[in-house]
Amino acid sequence: MDGRRRIPMHQSLIRPVLLGGAERGLALMNGVISAALIFGIGSWQAAVIGIGFALIVHMVLVNLAKQDCQFFDVYKRHITYQDFYPAQASQSAPAPLIKYLNK
Repeated sequence: MDGRRRIPMHQSLIRPVLLGGAERGLALMNGVISAALIFGIGSWQAAVIGIGFALIVHMVLVNLAKQDCQFFDVYKRHITYQDFYPAQASQSAPAPLIKYLNK
């Protein structure tokens, strides 16, 4: 050997958790809403709409997961940020804590 240590990295540790190619949580939510449309209302028109809804939304979710497999988590974090952060602190902001090292 050349002295370097090799550690196997299993794909299950780094591969994103997808369900049918779409992000797991969104795919489950799509399935629940589609099942409610198909079985909840009880007419064949609602069943056709539910199946069409399930197919179209799942295709959109798969395309989004191909671009970024964690897009929904990033979006949830993004909407918590402010639109504008001022460059200066406000007058009512507490004074910063400064630690001096004794030499």
